[in-house]
Amino acid sequence: MIKKVRLVDLAGPTSIHIEAEITDQGDLLISGQDLGDAPKEIFGDSDYEYWLRIKAADKDQLLLALIEEIYSGNTRLISELQEYLNAKKIPSEFTSF
Repeated sequence: MIKKVRLVDLAGPTSIHIEAEITDQGDLLISGQDLGDAPKEIFGDSDYEYWLRIKAADKDQLLLALIEEIYSGNTRLISELQEYLNAKKIPSEFTSF
């Protein structure tokens, strides 16, 4: 099971790296690191690190909010979500009658 994904990997005068992971406690942890000119100019250090943690107990709220944001009003949401889950090899179960 994948427990960490890279979201941003930008190289340049200010390099930015951001990843999301599920911790051993089940929390969603999104962490980033900016390296280079911008943090040096703003903080006087070339390295700036930051974290956003969503506790395991609150992940379902985030999941529902994201699904609402992405799919609200979309009459094809079930089939599109199924296609996405299949492409990402995420198990799901579909039932109809």
